[in-house]
Amino acid sequence: MYELLTKFRKEFRNTLLKSKLFKNAFIYTLSEIINKIVPFALLPILTMYLTPSDYGVVATYGAFIGILGVFMHLSIPGSVAINYFKISKEELKIYITNALFILSVTTSLAFLFIYLFHLDLIERLHIPYEWLIIGVISTSAQFITSLNLVLWQAEQNPKSFALYQIVQMLLNNTLVLIFVIGFSMGWQGQLVGQTMAVVIFSFVSFIFVYRRGYLSFKIKKEHISDALRFGIPLIPHTLSGWFKTGVDRIFLTSFLGVATTGLYAVGYQFGMIIGIIALAFNNAYAPYLFEKLSNITHREKKKLVALTYMYFLAILLIAAVLSYISPWLIINYLDVKYSESAQFVPWISFGYAFQGMYYMVVNYIFYLKKTHKLVSITFFSGFLHIVLSYFLIKENGPIGAAQATTISFFVTFILVWILSSKLYSMPWSLKRVKIK
Repeated sequence: MYELLTKFRKEFRNTLLKSKLFKNAFIYTLSEIINKIVPFALLPILTMYLTPSDYGVVATYGAFIGILGVFMHLSIPGSVAINYFKISKEELKIYITNALFILSVTTSLAFLFIYLFHLDLIERLHIPYEWLIIGVISTSAQFITSLNLVLWQAEQNPKSFALYQIVQMLLNNTLVLIFVIGFSMGWQGQLVGQTMAVVIFSFVSFIFVYRRGYLSFKIKKEHISDALRFGIPLIPHTLSGWFKTGVDRIFLTSFLGVATTGLYAVGYQFGMIIGIIALAFNNAYAPYLFEKLSNITHREKKKLVALTYMYFLAILLIAAVLSYISPWLIINYLDVKYSESAQFVPWISFGYAFQGMYYMVVNYIFYLKKTHKLVSITFFSGFLHIVLSYFLIKENGPIGAAQATTISFFVTFILVWILSSKLYSMPWSLKRVKIK
């Protein structure tokens, strides 16, 4: 095992660390960590001024924004990123303009939906009507920012991408602190700060896109059709992703009230530490893996399997440690009124540990470019999460939401591992892992 680690470290240092791909991945990963750590670091301050009910409204509003994004954005920024390499810049200008036209239509439909069903939404979500409207505006604004960011990714400009996201995050949290603490506005202060940051940066993003010459104000039916053909079939996929991160909050608010949702959201944020670690590792590991798979021997496959199993043990151990210390962390780190949040941390931690294990096996499917094979699993796991959340919350109370997260993430990992094994042969048997 020591020999394996030594060889891996040497190869990692001599090849991967020097590659442009790794440098870009490192920048993206660092920005992701910073964007997650800063809001986490502010939790002790915000929990002094926000009640669990306040946090519950904020968490439910976030879930509402998420479902709006599925149907308003239609994954169209992704289609822009793909067409960046397929069509001329002149046509890309028109394509982006038509993407904004589609946004105007979906935004209008969202306003109509809110107007027709606002009474039911208010009753279930406990969100005032004016904030439902603001939610549509905020989601529409976020689309423009997403366009700017995917264009930077396509241009292979990670520094601008990272700096932009960090500055937006800092502005967002500064405004939140001003309105929550300075103006004592409670949950509305947090939403005002978040919305202002999103809207401001949507204008800034529009200027960046325009100044880089990516807009040409023409309407082309074929571009609209292409964007819709790309985005509409992805609705089940993106919707299933929302099921795993949003539906539990909706159920908790509907069944048990916003205070329970607030406690759950804070515990969830602690458990997500494992998710941040897993994503950071995968961002560095995936390029290394893809390079190795391009020309790999059976012996090297064994090394990758051994490394994968070591990672499985490590991420589960980290989750176990976090679960063990979480009561102490929450009691000493947050306001006393959030002490009940600790009960959710173990379930969420292990859920995201399984998510990290999922990353390790799904990479083989990404390497083969057979992502369409994942659609059925993704949708099934999302549907499973809905069913589990509903019945486990009914049966076990708020802890049922966390249990549903763990189970659905575990099932997804196992199903994807089975699929990955069928598509790409690896010596996964423990008897074969030993390197001779």
